[in-house]
Amino acid sequence: MSSEELEIKLELNLLDNGVDFILKGIDELFDEDHVLREYSTATDISMNGYKYGVLHLFSGFLLLLKERLYRHLPELIFKGRVNEVKQKLSAGKTPNTVDLDEALERLEIGPKVMFSEDELKVIRTVQDIRNQFEHYKVSINRYLLWKNTSKFLELIDKFLIDELQINIEASPESINLQQKIQTIDSIRKRVEQQRRKEWNEDVQVRLKTFKRKSNQVIKELDLEYRASKGAYFPFTTCPDCYQETLIISGEFEGICTNSDCNSVSPLTECSRCGEVMPGFSWDFGFCESCQEWIEDQ
Repeated sequence: MSSEELEIKLELNLLDNGVDFILKGIDELFDEDHVLREYSTATDISMNGYKYGVLHLFSGFLLLLKERLYRHLPELIFKGRVNEVKQKLSAGKTPNTVDLDEALERLEIGPKVMFSEDELKVIRTVQDIRNQFEHYKVSINRYLLWKNTSKFLELIDKFLIDELQINIEASPESINLQQKIQTIDSIRKRVEQQRRKEWNEDVQVRLKTFKRKSNQVIKELDLEYRASKGAYFPFTTCPDCYQETLIISGEFEGICTNSDCNSVSPLTECSRCGEVMPGFSWDFGFCESCQEWIEDQ
């Protein structure tokens, strides 16, 4: 195998295996109930879940650190001086790769990737937990374990985005695993931000079209209302002008027909009665009537 072929193989192994380990760790930590609730508490996860979750996350994280080193200079992932490493590779030998301490040191010196004191504390804490799980009998407070595991997940996500330009939520083919990933706080926020951006881009295009033929659209909506003999009302209250002028379905849903307003709003359904109301589809909420009913109970 040539040195070029070896480099390609190592690059694929580092990145693919690193992401695979991270995904496996997330899969071990979260169950179906977590996906339904969209959150977990410290005691929801079994010690086996913590054990294999932490082991996989830590192994994956170390591989991702090496991937970042590799992108800067391939020889940096191996122990020893660069010239010595090159000689071994040329001779068909594969040197041992660096450990966590060496990886962190080389990242700081080479590509200038540095972790904050708080981040390093999380990394060291998870490393210690990982060593306990792997070599000793573990005795640790579950709440502390969950706190550090959650921080480690967010640190990994930040590293993937900032240093490797990878959105982990786009990695797995399994819908179930995608759902688990998107319940992680930092990832959930980023996914929502992207969804909001895409929604806004789409609705601005539709708003331009609506303004060109607003009279025709309003006339058609009025005819639709009359045809239903009042059984179907195509509008809801606009949260900006407080008029019943916000279109609730069709090509122009979410657009206010009030010419003095013409604001746009995302639409969702009340979680209790199903009434269409302003809000993003992933937000849990109630319409005004149901909220009043709940408060009166």
